[in-house]
Amino acid sequence: MSNYFLFSAKDAPELASAYAPEGTKLAHELVSEFDNANELSFELELVKLSVGKEGLRKSNDLSSLKEIWLDYQPNSLAWPMFSEKLKTTIIKNLTGKEGINWITAKINGNNEQRIYYIPRFEKMLDVLDTQKTMYVKGTGRIIKPHFSLVKVNSYNLFHQPATHNLWKITSELYVSEILKKAIQKEKLTGVAFEKTTVS
Repeated sequence: MSNYFLFSAKDAPELASAYAPEGTKLAHELVSEFDNANELSFELELVKLSVGKEGLRKSNDLSSLKEIWLDYQPNSLAWPMFSEKLKTTIIKNLTGKEGINWITAKINGNNEQRIYYIPRFEKMLDVLDTQKTMYVKGTGRIIKPHFSLVKVNSYNLFHQPATHNLWKITSELYVSEILKKAIQKEKLTGVAFEKTTVS
């Protein structure tokens, strides 16, 4: 049986994160604003995040970090932001049925600017086994998704369905074993995989 994985940014006690400007709307409020855009209307700045005794610390000093540019770049919007190399690896391994286009994001850090890419889905994918998925009682909100193998078989990258338009740009991304192996083969940085339930 095929395995599928939740695909996310790797957590670390200290890392570089791309921050949207002060006063930027929350991610879920921005989704509809970028419906027809292919580029973010603002630039992000890299900061160092570290966990201390008093919680999360934010600093503009990136000098203690070994790597600041990761292929899956953590960011304040909690959106997937991929390097050119990760985007290319994904595109090469799509089935063509996923319906993805890309929004570019400019990230500044250490006196340079790099372009990152945010995947956006064109349609909400029907991927759940609704009988086995756990929902918040009386709502459509998902506690624990259970994917249908017959349904996800057509995709190498897919999202968890969500209310409103929150499925369009989401950190709830799932990948097939094929795509996971391709990403690992390229030794792409900042990525994490967690097995998910499919039957």
